[in-house]
Amino acid sequence: MSRRPHLLVASLLMAGAASAQDLSMQGGALRVSGAQENSFAVGVNYVQPFGDYLGLGLGYLNEGHPSDHHRDGVSAQVWLRTPVNSWGMSWAVGAGQYYFFDTAHPRSGGPDAYTNDHGWAPIYSVQATWHHPNRWYTQVQLNRVIPSGAKEPTTSLLVGAGYRFDTVRGDKLHLDGGNSTDDTLTVLAGQSIVNSLESERSRAGTIEYRRAIGRYVDWTVSGLREGTSAGTHRSGVATQLWLIRSLNREMELGMGVGPYLAFEVHDVPGTRSHQAGLVSVAGRYHFNKRVVGTLSLNRVVTDYHRDADLLLMGLGYSY
Repeated sequence: MSRRPHLLVASLLMAGAASAQDLSMQGGALRVSGAQENSFAVGVNYVQPFGDYLGLGLGYLNEGHPSDHHRDGVSAQVWLRTPVNSWGMSWAVGAGQYYFFDTAHPRSGGPDAYTNDHGWAPIYSVQATWHHPNRWYTQVQLNRVIPSGAKEPTTSLLVGAGYRFDTVRGDKLHLDGGNSTDDTLTVLAGQSIVNSLESERSRAGTIEYRRAIGRYVDWTVSGLREGTSAGTHRSGVATQLWLIRSLNREMELGMGVGPYLAFEVHDVPGTRSHQAGLVSVAGRYHFNKRVVGTLSLNRVVTDYHRDADLLLMGLGYSY
């Protein structure tokens, strides 16, 4: 697995010199090249500008539901941009790597059979952005994903809106006195969605201990219960390192990665535990010095075709 996207993410989230931060949400249409199929697409993008012409970005792209495939993933891109004024048009082109999660129906399997395939693909993008005077902007983005092997290339056209946060440096400014300690105990609940072609759902929950070990880095330990569905039945313990950016004095955005030791793996006969990975994106809102709200999207990454999404919301207490 290439280390270049990880280095790009670290540079993006830990750079403190640049203050502006762009966050956008988009929706639109997708075209599968070889199969000549159409579907929907959804994207979320975070871009950290560096100077007038360069930006580093993280993105999430959901490539819809073409026949026999449910594919989405996260990307890291370098953007070349025209200068951004307080209002008016700007243009950008981006290139990078896209790590995809593809729930696919195998040709030799039965109607309910599926696999969870993971892999890297190049992603290329073009943006046109109209900046409004109040920091909001309207955006059109064209993406081209070109996987290798049997995976089909896709083209997505997305339209959306975004907001430029340019009032803070991006470190943990909500902490008083320059102290980088941020110990938080959070209880979250929500829904688990198995990455199958049927997307079976069940209730899920977690208890998370979070500690800031730097102004841009958090460490967490979590106890997870993914619920019970026809596709899986798991609970376990995960630990993650997070790269964090403050959008303003109350809001944080972060991405975490780490190992997940799952127990009660009833869907794998004779197996009581299994190692997996946990990739997460979370937004945190500091209501005051003690109370923190969290909204997180977590992807359980397995090597035995039982990936799952956990969409969780909760409250925490900082001390």
